[in-house]
Amino acid sequence: MDRVIIIGAGVLGLSSAVELSKHGYKVTVVARELPGDYSVDYASPWAGAHFRPSPANTVAERLEQSLMRETYREFEKIAEIPEAGVNFIPAVEYFDAPSLLDSGYTEWPGFRILEATEYPSGHESIRLGVTYRAWVLNSPAYLQWLQRQAEKYGAQFIKAELGDPQQAVAVYRASQPHGVASDVIAIVNASGRGFDDRDSFPSRGQFIIVSNKCDQTISHHWADGSSTVIIPRPLGGGTVIGGTKEPHDWSENISDASTAQILQRVGDLCPNMVDRGTADVGNTHGFHVKQVYVARRPMRKGGLRLEKVDLRIQDLQATLPLIHCYGAGASGYKVSWGVAKQVNEIVSHMSTISG
Repeated sequence: MDRVIIIGAGVLGLSSAVELSKHGYKVTVVARELPGDYSVDYASPWAGAHFRPSPANTVAERLEQSLMRETYREFEKIAEIPEAGVNFIPAVEYFDAPSLLDSGYTEWPGFRILEATEYPSGHESIRLGVTYRAWVLNSPAYLQWLQRQAEKYGAQFIKAELGDPQQAVAVYRASQPHGVASDVIAIVNASGRGFDDRDSFPSRGQFIIVSNKCDQTISHHWADGSSTVIIPRPLGGGTVIGGTKEPHDWSENISDASTAQILQRVGDLCPNMVDRGTADVGNTHGFHVKQVYVARRPMRKGGLRLEKVDLRIQDLQATLPLIHCYGAGASGYKVSWGVAKQVNEIVSHMSTISG
């Protein structure tokens, strides 16, 4: 059987592992972190992970739209599996400075433009409100479910930190009884920011998990480019609220000022969430804070890199196909199954040619 090595156990790597394993490939995932681990650069378990539409005006945006639709359809199936931690709920978005909504935004299930009477009180800056049907998920639980699915289909997981894609073959080779790696037909680079990609960079995000409940996702996009988001997590995961977007910021320190601003903005946006009876309402604005955290989104100038190149493996004195799928930024979950299916198609096409 043909072996595919996947670098990275974020949502793109794990989704690809499941998709390839289902189609009969032997998969080995090599990753610095695995589901259940937490670090500032392992973005997937920190993600709010919810669906929101995006425009489709450019070639890159139209590709992302196609990947998002594939993923949306897959999540409709996965939502039938309770332990996966995926639900579909109403979503609401408010815009202070909206651009014209194109067909790429308006064609999603349940889409409707809100009446001004449906806007939250005290937010006279809002110029447009919309609603639609969205998926949400509990990202830590969902990642562990993906790993179990991949293992069910025979995938193996190795925990190791790599300096470049070539090392993935050496790590896999060392895990074999006789050090053989001749069955490897491709490497998938789902490493988040890639290796030495000058177009890749981190975007710092600070978010809060509270136990206060909300029955829909809510987003307010301010005129200055910042956003306030409310994202319920299924399976008792609380509600993710936030947040900040700080490109090229490597700081891991939590900003108390950002925390206070997030709590105040969310309380103003959705007063029904606020617990007016809590003893320290002045300090937490009526929220029961479970965790405040910082994570780095894997951004890339030009967006997602999804392409096949050739990689020379010095140890084997051979060339292997290297399939890049990284740099999705905040859209990783939204495009995950679309990307996984594209990766499987690339590998399948290679297998057909070699066969």
